Amino acid sequence: MTDEDRCARCELLVGQCEHTRTTAARRANPHDLILISPARVAHLPGCHHNNPADFVKNWAEITGDPRAWERIGNGIPVPATGGAAPGLVAVRRCDDC
Repeated sequence: MTDEDRCARCELLVGQCEHTRTTAARRANPHDLILISPARVAHLPGCHHNNPADFVKNWAEITGDPRAWERIGNGIPVPATGGAAPGLVAVRRCDDC
């Protein structure tokens, strides 16, 4: 096999298409709910250092966006879709989630 070997079905390089890939493509898990702290940090429910009592006061949430967690991790800000502070925008992910 050389660097120029291509799939006979789709012409992509061998190993880059579903026809020749030896392992399944990995995708981020979609999350139904992402919480946004007042510091604009995205958290997953159950994160050990967040106080659920604060969620009803000044936190926001993202729902209905299955790729939001992935986009935030790639440095793309994602605005809240609801919660107590719907004007928040998540700009980074929690390191512990």
